[in-house]
Parts: sequence; structure tokens; C-alpha cells
Amino acid sequence: MDQNFCTAVFWRGGEKIDLHGLEPEAVRCLSVTGERKVNISFLRAYPNLEELTLMEKCEGVEVLCELKQLRYLTLWLSAPVSWEQIHLSNLRVLHLRGEKNGDVTPLLADITVLHLEEMRKVEDISPFLIPAVHLQKLYLQSLPAVQTLPNLELLCDLYAIKLYELHKLNDLSVLSHSNLYYFAASLIADKLSAGRLAEAVMAIPNLKGAALERVDRSGRRYGQIQKAFSDAGKSALLCEEISNLTTWLSL
Repeated sequence: MDQNFCTAVFWRGGEKIDLHGLEPEAVRCLSVTGERKVNISFLRAYPNLEELTLMEKCEGVEVLCELKQLRYLTLWLSAPVSWEQIHLSNLRVLHLRGEKNGDVTPLLADITVLHLEEMRKVEDISPFLIPAVHLQKLYLQSLPAVQTLPNLELLCDLYAIKLYELHKLNDLSVLSHSNLYYFAASLIADKLSAGRLAEAVMAIPNLKGAALERVDRSGRRYGQIQKAFSDAGKSALLCEEISNLTTWLSL
């Protein structure tokens, strides 16, 4: 989508909606922020939304079922809502920020890209993955409590993972039983040696590319990682360009 995000901001004293001169029917990308609780039933006037961001507080989420073009949804709520009766058959990309979005299980059935971000207390991300049977790409960002990755073997379609700021991660052994092609990591596994990290990534059976240059800010482990890949005759698998989010999303 080439369209810039339109915005709808609701504060306690009023509201401001900026559609960049478009009619609601022409809006494809919209961000809704509610300092006060906002009933988002007004989205019925935006039937062609393809990408939606909901932040802070909202209610009336059942209206989303009427948005037949919706493919991208970002949730960063400060008060959970019920998604129990919500099924979005065209939703493919789900970005969850924070831990107050409610039980999003009904949203996961058809997604292909999942982005989990800033979940400070979450130790196990398995509950997000089990229902996501069609998942192809997983991006984990700023999950400080996560120490191990869940079982990836059952996610038959998952071929790309990107990790960012998982400092306590200390076990990557599940990678050897995954179906991954691409692995990108920045600022992860602070206490894991370069050798063990390289070994775990090279153990991915069908690996086509790995980006590991930024596992430390200082780059202290990368030289050893490069050597390990070289010694194994796998230097060609180090493809640092896939660390770029735009490139990763295009894989």
C-alpha cells in the first residue's frame, strides 16, 4: 500500500480526524488513538480499510467483521477487549504491542505474519503460535522475559524468523527441528557464546540465509561467528541484508 496513514485521535475534550483530503470510502490505512474509550463502530464508514492500527482504549470491535478488505492489524491497547466473536477471514498480518490486548486467539487462524512487541512479562509465546497454523513469518521484539523459543516444528509453513532485543534468550536448540529458511537476529542471547550461537543457527536443516552481525552492539561475537561459518564451509549463508525489516518482509 502506497497510501499514507490517515489518523483519528480522540481525547477527553474532543477529536481530530485527518484523512488527508480523502473521503472515508477511499481510506486504505487508518490509525485510531483513544485517550478516552472510543467506540470504533464509526469504522463502518471506512469499508475499504486494508490496514488498521488501534491504540489505547476501544470498544465495539465487532465492527471489524464488516471490514472485508482488512489485511493488516496493529493492536496496542491499554484496556483489553473481547475478540471471542471476531473472525477476520482476510487478516494476514497481526502486530501486537504490549500485554493488554485481550485474548487474541480468534484473530490468529489465518495470519501469515505475526509481530510480538514490548511484552515485558511474557515468558512463553506458545499460546500465540499454536492457533496460527498458517504462520510464515515471526518477528519477536523486545521480549525481555523470554529465555527459550517454543517448539517450531509444528509450524510447517514458518520459514522466516526475526529476533530483536531478546537479551535473556539462552536456548536456540529448537532451531534444529524447524522448517526455517531465514534467520535474522539483533541484540539477543547475551550470555550465549558465539560458538554455540553459530552452531544453533547452522543446525537449521534448510537454512538459506542468516543475519547475525548485530547480535551485539559492539560486534564482539560476530568475528567468531564468521569463523565458525567459514570453518563449516557455510560462509555463503551469512546474508546480513535480510536483517533490514523491509527486506525481511519481502522474503
